[in-house]
Amino acid sequence: MQFQIFKLIIWPKSPEFPPQVIPFELGKVNVITGSSRTGKSAIIPIIDYCLASSDCFIPIDTIRDFVSWYGVVIQTEAEQILIARKVPLGNKVSNEFYLSRGRIVSIPPIIEEPNEKTEGVKHILNAIASVPYFNLSGSEDEKENYQARLSFRDLMALIFQNQDIVANQNILFYKTHAHEHRERLRNWFPFILGIENIEILVARQRLQFVEKRLGQLKKEFEKIRNVSASWMANMLGHIKIAQEYGILNQEISDDTPSDELLLIAKRIFEDIPKHSNTKIENIESANKEIIQLEIEERNISEQIAEAKKRLNDVKRLRTNLIDYGNSQQKRADRLHISMWLENVSSESVACPACGSSEHPKSTSELSKVISAFKKYEDQSRNVAEVPTSFSREEERTKLELQKLLDNKEKIQKRFDLLISRDKKAQEEFQRNQQMFIFLGHLKASIETFEKLVDGGDLQKEITSLEMEYIDLQVKVDKGKMQLRIDKATTTISQKMLNHLKTLDVEEKYRKVAPRFIIKDLNISILSNDGNWHYLAQVGSASNWVSFHIALMCSLQEFFLEMENSCVPSFVIFDQPSQVYFPKLKRINEDTEDEPQYDNEDITAVKSIFSTIANSVVASQGAWQCIILDHADSDIYGTIEGVHEVVEWRNGKKLIPEEWYS
Repeated sequence: MQFQIFKLIIWPKSPEFPPQVIPFELGKVNVITGSSRTGKSAIIPIIDYCLASSDCFIPIDTIRDFVSWYGVVIQTEAEQILIARKVPLGNKVSNEFYLSRGRIVSIPPIIEEPNEKTEGVKHILNAIASVPYFNLSGSEDEKENYQARLSFRDLMALIFQNQDIVANQNILFYKTHAHEHRERLRNWFPFILGIENIEILVARQRLQFVEKRLGQLKKEFEKIRNVSASWMANMLGHIKIAQEYGILNQEISDDTPSDELLLIAKRIFEDIPKHSNTKIENIESANKEIIQLEIEERNISEQIAEAKKRLNDVKRLRTNLIDYGNSQQKRADRLHISMWLENVSSESVACPACGSSEHPKSTSELSKVISAFKKYEDQSRNVAEVPTSFSREEERTKLELQKLLDNKEKIQKRFDLLISRDKKAQEEFQRNQQMFIFLGHLKASIETFEKLVDGGDLQKEITSLEMEYIDLQVKVDKGKMQLRIDKATTTISQKMLNHLKTLDVEEKYRKVAPRFIIKDLNISILSNDGNWHYLAQVGSASNWVSFHIALMCSLQEFFLEMENSCVPSFVIFDQPSQVYFPKLKRINEDTEDEPQYDNEDITAVKSIFSTIANSVVASQGAWQCIILDHADSDIYGTIEGVHEVVEWRNGKKLIPEEWYS
């Protein structure tokens, strides 16, 4: 991804001064050199802050007190983007941004109003980097932040090497001292290196869901199997009970398969009897009478239900007719149109319609209208009178219903009498009740057992998920992914070895390529005894800074070889020479000559600039480096690909003195 720094801008708090603009060359090693306390080390925090950081590490006092806005112009393949952010207020970062996009953006002398917020800027940066819009776990649980979606902000770890990092033996990447940032970067590194694409990530996310869902379904399925095992053992007993009730005539044996037993049990419900079909020769006459009484009681119950419905219909119709008649009567009484017309015609000879007295037949025509309205009003009064037939029908239905209820009561008394004096009848009555209870249990059991024997929805879903799980494993294929990781890290490690050959490291480290380990975000180095050790176990800060520089150059070269990389194509190193220049030696201790550096230190620092420059030049400017250092042009002045941006000495600083003097 082409994403390089074109300009850094700082707007003063006082409007009488123009903004401080620091231009950078694209595709080169840009050097800002200067003395201590001139603002060099504030460059990384300022750029990080403008790129929507959630915190602010810009130094306090001068660099904040006399500044209103910080800004950076980004050069992408298609456009320039100006991102400016208001100075933080105390410990609170600002949510106010100014954003401008175009082929060439202009820098406003004063930013009067913000036009964007933090989330909007992050969204734009995420879109430019084309990072995936989902997390790795498929869960929104805040406790799983280390598997949260990759953002442009996470990629800052790969482009900033501040003073605390560039020569650190324990940490390779910016802000990865925080566990959350470290773990998220580690989890997303395969995607960052192009080992995983969007399709594989989606498959990996889906695989996690399928694994979890399969575990739940299999537990549920196992519970059902355990519950149904006892039902299966008693299936023959259920069928035999049904035979005793006379509701199943089919013969079965102990060898009948379970799926056939299920079909036989389901067949019972195709024609459920209204009472037990026990053989007639096995019961007494009282039992026959009970059955007859049950039939009569059922018939009377049906007649009662029909009579109740008819009675309700008559009552509802009668009520509706009365309501309609009343409404019509009220309407006719309220209007009295015929009476009004008669009064009008008797009191005047003029036409009531137009007021003219020229109509010769107005009186006769008006009489016809009055007659029509009287007929309508008479009909309205008739509607209000309910026919007597409704009352007769209602009374007849009530008598019929009462008669049916009396008959049902008589049958119930005969039934209770038979039950009370005949033990056989009691048994038959209880038998009927038990039969229907049995049928209820049998139906519930069949529904549960059907899921297993008949291949129910649960089994189908498990089978479907198991097939999907196999397909997803082929897509994800952890074995192949590990091979791709090994190939990528081997490539990066070999590139590191090439750079170490021109850097200030012990000779043995120039012979065997170190190992870049994604799992630990660390570098492993081969020792003299043939064992591999982490960078922290290697001595000398000069070794540490060399491994850092070799790794960062190698990563940028690797990203450029990818078809689509999400990582910005620039790296900023702050004080990479810090492990050398504190050791100062004077040419003559007795004179006031300018301090001179040890020749070995000069050579080592030159190797830093030349190694980085060689990588940038070899890429034909596809990536950019910014170095903030005390070393001046005497060190890097003759190196191809190095551009000195500015020298902050003799009163020149990041924040001009006139802003606060």
